[in-house]
Amino acid sequence: MSDAADKIADYEFDIPGFARDVLGITNGVHSGQARFFDAVSVRRADGQTAQWLTIMLASGNRAGKTMALAIAIIHACIYKTNLQRNLTTEKGRQKWARSEFHWYHFGIAHEVADLVWAEIVRILDGMHLAQADGCPLTANGPAATWDVKEYGDFHWIKFIPDLGGAQIHFRTTGEKALGSLGKDMHGISFDEAGIERNLDFLVDEVFHLRRLGTGGQLLMVSTPSEDIGSMFADRWALGDHENNPDAKKSAFSLRMSTRENIDFGLTREMFDILVADMDERTIRQNIEGEFLQARAAYFNGWNVDNCFVDNLPERALARKGLRYIQGVDPAKTQDSAWSIVLAVVPNPAVPEDPYLVGVRAEQKRGQKSTDTVVNLAAEAHNAYDVARLGTHCYTAIDATGFGGKLFRELLEREVPNLVNVEFGGTVQKKRKLLGDLRTVIDSGRLILPREGIWLQVRRQLLGYKLDDRGIEQDAVMALVCAVYLLRRSADGQGSVPFDLAGGS
Repeated sequence: MSDAADKIADYEFDIPGFARDVLGITNGVHSGQARFFDAVSVRRADGQTAQWLTIMLASGNRAGKTMALAIAIIHACIYKTNLQRNLTTEKGRQKWARSEFHWYHFGIAHEVADLVWAEIVRILDGMHLAQADGCPLTANGPAATWDVKEYGDFHWIKFIPDLGGAQIHFRTTGEKALGSLGKDMHGISFDEAGIERNLDFLVDEVFHLRRLGTGGQLLMVSTPSEDIGSMFADRWALGDHENNPDAKKSAFSLRMSTRENIDFGLTREMFDILVADMDERTIRQNIEGEFLQARAAYFNGWNVDNCFVDNLPERALARKGLRYIQGVDPAKTQDSAWSIVLAVVPNPAVPEDPYLVGVRAEQKRGQKSTDTVVNLAAEAHNAYDVARLGTHCYTAIDATGFGGKLFRELLEREVPNLVNVEFGGTVQKKRKLLGDLRTVIDSGRLILPREGIWLQVRRQLLGYKLDDRGIEQDAVMALVCAVYLLRRSADGQGSVPFDLAGGS
């Protein structure tokens, strides 16, 4: 092994120094990469457990995020970060040296996952453009093998036993990464997480469960892409301790601008060429790493965000004398079924325009029985239609694809005065129904809790487009149905027996 290998112990908590002196990154790392490395390496009071178990980096294009991930992964594998150890005895040191350490890196496709694989190979081979004189770690011999594929499909890097024998596995998120279930992961990284449509499922049902026993970190890196969806933006907000009072204690988020890579992995000339034809919006998103609303979004992002407020409970009980409206999207197939209940709160300044306050939201996923969907609507209705409190609840349901006479009869038996809302027919009809919801949002009359299941409602509102094929929209349609009841009442139509807009 090389002299650099003898110095490894000096850089356990100094990733920039490790990159410079052990990997031979001649110019060091730029300020954005250094911030990322600082977040990765900080530890809790025990000196072993990572301070930030989930780190989310929003990066501009060509900002050096792939190189940052590659260096962080190499460092984690050599030091076996978060792996419990006792180095005070020879036996403890040998046990730690022989202990397995498995890092998993994910991409949405092989080509994306292999970007980091190729970067690691270039660094260890001493052929990276940031290395002026090769890689000191491998000057006298290889540090790892990589000319192999795991299961014949996936790239695989195995460090030599003298460096601890850690392994890096490269996977895709195809089939929601279900092939990775059951494996312990000592560290996880995910490149371009912002364009993954199943991000919530992957984090909650795959990644998180695979690191429970290891205490490993999850590093998610992406250039923002709000045209795909807002899931990464919502996740990023959970680690934004500067601006989000509800940020998670174990999560940390940061940004990295392409400008920080000038004179490191990018010349000033190339940067000027990159931005020459970009408008201000594109520069903010693709260069500065900011989250912006999708161009085709139907609802105004600023107004939607203002609907969600702190200090409102995720669920509130019925209050004496109030009136409630419930909107239901009753999908029986794999789409989600939603029930959303809003309290109609009088507006003294403009009596005909009451406030609508979210008091209950429920979601049922996957294939559902008729009884499940009926109960979803009936239980919420009955919780707010309480005779002893003098409360009344009225329910509207998206009947566009509502299946079967029996299904309808069962629901009407449980929910009196049920109102059917048909979204089918002309485009103008659907736009009118959506327009009523947008008016309520833009006027500041929709008030919803900023927590729990309501954050899913927020995400769907922010990501909703008129061309809504292939996007989550069930919560939006439930809200549209509820607001339809308010408009129907104001227009003196149908089965709402009193003026909801008039308050209590």
